[in-house]
Amino acid sequence: MSFDIFSGANLKVEFSTTSGSTASTDYKVIPEVASFTTSGFESTVIDIKTFNSAYNRKLLGTKSVPDIDLQVNWLPDDVVHMSLEKAANDQTRGQVRITYYESATHTTGFFVVYNVFVSSTTVAGDKDEVVKKTFKLAVDQGSVASGATPETP
Repeated sequence: MSFDIFSGANLKVEFSTTSGSTASTDYKVIPEVASFTTSGFESTVIDIKTFNSAYNRKLLGTKSVPDIDLQVNWLPDDVVHMSLEKAANDQTRGQVRITYYESATHTTGFFVVYNVFVSSTTVAGDKDEVVKKTFKLAVDQGSVASGATPETP
């Protein structure tokens, strides 16, 4: 299957209080996602000094997934926003599934699932704008699952 270009408008982020080595089955859609959610990984770069050479060599070491900043238009009484807040307060692990769709029909796309800790929360706003809450998601190891949709529950 070949994909078209993805758009930030066709994004779905879901949270589950269940975590583990397999993808959860009880995700709830996080409403009012305000900023585009990133995913990916980075490798540690090891710089090797080589004698009798003008250049160093580079090797790749272990991989890690950078923290994900999930910013929402805050709904203090929303069940999913409250479960993210509870996970932060209790320092418990959860699972997040990020799905990027090709179009507004949400029929084809790509998803990735991570085990996460909500490591911090921040509230920000202004008198003339919506109050936003940022949940910093610290990813535990790599992705649990990823692949092409349709796997829409």
